[in-house]
Amino acid sequence: MLNKKALLLVFCGSLLFTISPLLYGQATGSFSGTVSDKTGSVISGATVRIISQGTAQEREAKTDDTGHYLIPLVPIGNYTIRVESQGGQTSEQRDIRLQVDEHRDVNFTMSPASVTSTVEVSATEVAVETSNPTLGQVITSEQVAQLPLNGRDFVQLATLTPGTTQETNPNSFFTSAASSEVAARGIYSLSVGGSRAQSTDWILDGNDNNELTAGGIAILPSIDAIQEFKVLTYNYSAEYGTRAGPTVLVSTKSGSNNLHGSVFE
Repeated sequence: MLNKKALLLVFCGSLLFTISPLLYGQATGSFSGTVSDKTGSVISGATVRIISQGTAQEREAKTDDTGHYLIPLVPIGNYTIRVESQGGQTSEQRDIRLQVDEHRDVNFTMSPASVTSTVEVSATEVAVETSNPTLGQVITSEQVAQLPLNGRDFVQLATLTPGTTQETNPNSFFTSAASSEVAARGIYSLSVGGSRAQSTDWILDGNDNNELTAGGIAILPSIDAIQEFKVLTYNYSAEYGTRAGPTVLVSTKSGSNNLHGSVFE
């Protein structure tokens, strides 16, 4: 009986370590699209592989009978996408940037394998997202790192989102109340389209980050730890919206294969 319990414990521990990378709460997105040939006919069974340019981690998927592929739960970052199919040339797109909560369509048109060259496309620009009706704005890592901030408070950058304003009531918990736990975490909260400041929903790496007493942000991460964040204003997915105001998705840096750091005074 004891041996069975020990084996069960070992099995559960092994399972936890196996799936723990998938359970990491960093904000994610997805890649999807269609693979076809130059005549417009879809290609089924093609292998679509995404490669993280920061960590070299790879994931892959196969196209279905309609030539469509989907790779979900992809951490934000820069990727290379490579498509291989029997009888076709290898096609590749580099420097594809996936942002917070972005569901990006990347389509491929493959040529016959009579010519053995590789087709490479550099895609550094941020694409217009057509598959998701959510309205909002991503504040990029460059903006977080380079724009001047009073007190290194990243929340100030959220006002770059159209329709977003800061708390202005001088008697608010978010501004001047010295005994307020909310004011200690940041000088103001957000209002979108006239919403109450305490109606903002804060999410840090997929986890609830709301201060419970007055509806402010609970943990105020350092700007050096933030990869980027997104302010969702309207029409966002049903997985969000636990509060009546905007939803702020903050994603921390995941690290890479290169050593880096920063200093401030």
